[in-house]
Amino acid sequence: MTETVTVAGAALIVTILVMWATRPPPACAMAPEPHRHLDLERGVDREHLATDVREAARIARRHAAHIAATEADGGSPPATPAFNDVAERCQASLSRHLMDAHDVTLDQVREATSRER
Repeated sequence: MTETVTVAGAALIVTILVMWATRPPPACAMAPEPHRHLDLERGVDREHLATDVREAARIARRHAAHIAATEADGGSPPATPAFNDVAERCQASLSRHLMDAHDVTLDQVREATSRER
């Protein structure tokens, strides 16, 4: 019984390591979500948009960090302005995605973003 548990535990660890090692690089893309009109007069819809805005910011930071790390592999240290530029472009792209997916305006996305800071 103990050997079975040990083998199963080792297999689980190997599986996790393989999944970690083969994960795709952070891309500037949100997980697919079906189109859903958000009525920002409703608390649940404001909360949904706030969650999406936080996720978009996280994705933009991870994507920019990945690009900076890739460029740093070339021997030069990553430049902060370049990191910020990549993050801002990614954030703009993700904001457009949120506008399309939820029938909200750029001002509404910006307002939700400022509330999250």
